[in-house]
Amino acid sequence: MNKYKTFIPDHLRANRPRILRFIGKAAMKITGWKTVGHFPRDERVVLVVGPHTSNWDFVVAMSAVLSWDINIHWVGKHSIFKKGFRRVLRKMGGIPVNRANPDALKEEIVDITNKYKGFIIGLAPEGTRKKVERLKTGFLRIANDTNSKIMLAGIDFSNKTIELGEFFSPSGDVEQDLNNIKHYFSNFSGKRPELS
Repeated sequence: MNKYKTFIPDHLRANRPRILRFIGKAAMKITGWKTVGHFPRDERVVLVVGPHTSNWDFVVAMSAVLSWDINIHWVGKHSIFKKGFRRVLRKMGGIPVNRANPDALKEEIVDITNKYKGFIIGLAPEGTRKKVERLKTGFLRIANDTNSKIMLAGIDFSNKTIELGEFFSPSGDVEQDLNNIKHYFSNFSGKRPELS
C-alpha cells in the first residue's frame, strides 16, 4: 500500500466525475494540505472532526473529500444550505441540521442507514466556529442509533495536515467522553487557535 495515498474502502468510493477528483487533488496540492492515516474497512463509521474554528475548515474538508473521492455524509448548519448552493451541497453529502427541528436530522440518518450498507457520517462536535466549553453529544447518539464505530480526525493548520485517527470507544460516562475528545483535539491547531 502506498503510504502517501489514503486508503478508501471500495464500499465508500463515490466514483465522482474525473474533473471533480482533479479539482480536489489540485486544491490539496496547491495549498499544501496532506492526509495522514487511512479510512477503516468498517461498514459504519461516525467521523468526529475538529477543532472547528473557521469557515476555512469547510473548504479544506470539501477539497479533501473530492480528492479522496469518498462517499461521506456530513452534518452542517442549515444556514449554509442557501438557495443556489443547496443542491450541490446535498450532492456532496451534506445533511442540514436545524436545532429547531432535530427530528429532520433523525429522519435523514435513518434514510442513510436504510440506503447504504456502509457509510461515514462526519460532523464537528463543537456545532459552531466559536469557542465552546462543552462539546455537543449528537455524535454519540448517531453512533448509538446507527450501530456505528466512532473515529476521530484532527485538522491542523499549523502543518496543513488532516490526521485520520483511531477509533474512540465511549465509556458510558458522557462528560468524561466529551472531555477526552476535547483533549484529543487540543493536540491540533485550528485556523483560529484561540477558538479551539
